[in-house]
Amino acid sequence: MANEAVGGRASDSVRNLAFINYGLLFASLFFAGVPALIAAIIAYSQRDEAPQTIGSHYRFQIRVFWVAFCLALAAGVSLLGVVIRVTSELFQVTQVPGWDVHDNVKLDLSNVTLDGPLLAMLVSSALFSALGGVWLILAPAFGVVRLASERGMGHSARP
Repeated sequence: MANEAVGGRASDSVRNLAFINYGLLFASLFFAGVPALIAAIIAYSQRDEAPQTIGSHYRFQIRVFWVAFCLALAAGVSLLGVVIRVTSELFQVTQVPGWDVHDNVKLDLSNVTLDGPLLAMLVSSALFSALGGVWLILAPAFGVVRLASERGMGHSARP
């Protein structure tokens, strides 16, 4: 393979790119997931050409991205449910005879109640967000440790 150096060890540039990808996955916590998208694109493009050990890290990075994406999507859907519920309770449109809807909108904060379903959506949104954050800290850290010790990830790393 062109990416392997003398003795079968992966070249430093291929290994460094895998380290950079782990850094991008971690940085996505602070930049709304955009670095994770870049890391996933790099991992998808490099996973087949990399040596087996490094390729297993790219496959793991792809898994990290998709798990984090699904957790963020679940948190977003829960939060959207909260926003829709609260908005529908806050704004009540009464008697819309024509196009002058703005005259008929009233804002009544006493209609918003923190009941079971609303609380469940708030808690699930917070839980999914927290799980995604912990996942984007621990999974790349675990991968960096394995990559630094020149070990692969998962079953695909075994000979």
